[in-house]
Amino acid sequence: MKKFFKIFGWVCLGIFLQFKFSVLYGIVFLENLNFHDRSYLISMKLTPIEKSTQILNIKTTVHHSLGPDYFSNVYIPKSVKVYNATPYKGAEPIKGYIAYQMDMKRKYRDVLASKDFIISFIPGEKFPPTPILVHFENMKQRLHSDKTYLISTSTDQITLEGPNEVAVKYPQSLGM
Repeated sequence: MKKFFKIFGWVCLGIFLQFKFSVLYGIVFLENLNFHDRSYLISMKLTPIEKSTQILNIKTTVHHSLGPDYFSNVYIPKSVKVYNATPYKGAEPIKGYIAYQMDMKRKYRDVLASKDFIISFIPGEKFPPTPILVHFENMKQRLHSDKTYLISTSTDQITLEGPNEVAVKYPQSLGM
């Protein structure tokens, strides 16, 4: 029996060292890995200010995330003018789009971001429905890409087409 407790003690010490001396972190990590799928949630909505100026609210969420480093980049077509955000030069350039970085913050098991973009277009100029791209990445790879929402202009206003919220689930795995 003494040998059992000696081996059991070494195993527990190894587990504590692996999870940085935090039992709660280890329990949450193992529970997320084994029992929850990782979900990517995106929601967008337009709020009119004036005739040609509107507020585009974008919310991004990584639900049940394991890693601390998640990044979300939003690509808005060049035909749409953004007034209150500076383009993000660290993102992969895509022809016809300007990248903006979302400020992702961890809140318990989720990584969240919400940003308002003040947008407008050149009056009298129409452009067809063009997708707004959203890329979720970590330090190693792109985890999810979305192009569900379409932005376009009709006579004198910007329109946004798409559902209230987009949710995609992936099975949980290490390194994601």
